Amino acid sequence: MQENNLISIQEVSNLLKVPKPTLRFWEKELDGILAPLRTNGGQRRYTVENIAVIEEIQKLKSKGMSLPEIKRKFSNSHKGGNPNSNNVDLLAERVAEIVKVEVNRFFEGENDTNE
Repeated sequence: MQENNLISIQEVSNLLKVPKPTLRFWEKELDGILAPLRTNGGQRRYTVENIAVIEEIQKLKSKGMSLPEIKRKFSNSHKGGNPNSNNVDLLAERVAEIVKVEVNRFFEGENDTNE
């Protein structure tokens, strides 16, 4: 990532395997939910929070949700209760995924030594 934790649309596209036109479309369709910063020249710069939102959109899309449904889900999650609770849930899911991957790697490595 670049300094100040801001990354370009190209870097986000490469990192998350989402085409740049898709990122632009999501930004337009999910107005206010995905809102990257802009440079003086108008180039998009994504924050860590933007990345978390994109990952959540990807997850919901993979579950078959449409963009209007995703927009409603994000809107509803920020209306009542703690607005940070969604971020906590996202972080917990990411940590759980990382732990799962590392546990699998550990056991795969253990099997390699037993053969």
